[in-house]
Amino acid sequence: MLTNLTATERLKVTGELLEPILITRVSGTEGNLKVQKFIKSTFEKLGWDIEEDKFKDTTPLGEKPFNNIIVTKDIEAKRRLVLAAHFDSKYFAPPNYFVGATDSAVPCAMLIDLAFRLNPYFDNRKNKDLTLQIIFFDGEEAFKTWTSTDSLYGSRHLAEKWDNTYMMTNSNPDNKARTVLDSIEVFVLLDLIGAKQPNFVNFYQTTSWLFTELTKIEARLYEEKIFNVTGPEEYLDNSYFDADSIHSYQGHIQDDHLPFLNKGVPVLHLITYPFPSVWHTFADNFSAIDEEAVYRLNTVFRIFTAEYLEIDPSLHAIITHDEI
Repeated sequence: MLTNLTATERLKVTGELLEPILITRVSGTEGNLKVQKFIKSTFEKLGWDIEEDKFKDTTPLGEKPFNNIIVTKDIEAKRRLVLAAHFDSKYFAPPNYFVGATDSAVPCAMLIDLAFRLNPYFDNRKNKDLTLQIIFFDGEEAFKTWTSTDSLYGSRHLAEKWDNTYMMTNSNPDNKARTVLDSIEVFVLLDLIGAKQPNFVNFYQTTSWLFTELTKIEARLYEEKIFNVTGPEEYLDNSYFDADSIHSYQGHIQDDHLPFLNKGVPVLHLITYPFPSVWHTFADNFSAIDEEAVYRLNTVFRIFTAEYLEIDPSLHAIITHDEI
């Protein structure tokens, strides 16, 4: 049974925000361009700064165009909380049709929804030097076999670019002589999200305090009956965050965070582990999505972001899913 899941939540996260993304969107294809257009038009309406990182790279299938889309609420802020997901889908030879619901259409829809929900409240944040930046990576997937060169096209390009790009904002002279990478306080990557009963592991010790915050927010939502359970044991059985996993501090999964991690950026990697059973299969479509899981994680991530940015997380529209 869907607990506290409103029609609005179902409409936005698994409806109008997901539908334009849930198509075949391999890098360099018409579907990929359609998703780019949807993301850009959405954030134009929100009034965010939009940066496009267009480039070409050699793949096993020849040279392909890529475009990372970076959206920032306050481009003049000194420091940034970065949330990210990849919007491309894995290549399968025609006529196969792979849409990658959990990989990663749902994470992209969740990030867009988060921006919608928090957008009206940014002026209420205590620290105006800190802003939210969202990156939609292109070219995460390998075209043939995952290697160091056939994968992570977008994140490798952007991390290298930002490592050599200096902040030159006018309102904050302190930004000068600091690279764009230096401005990132923490890089949070979402991937393989949307299937039933996800499990998240605390992969990196440097950001373990943030993983702990996620567990606290989830527990608080159970205690306050935002998420429905009958008792403590049921909460533990339903927790999505495994703080005691034997895989703790053993970040070994190759994903879009690696080029940033390797350059010293603190990373919180939120990827379902073990991977969903539908991973890289044609079953990773709308039928693989569990609305209850999406609802709960969407709520946790939204409150986590509000608290990190020092926006009052008790605001009704942040906790609930009413229209704003």
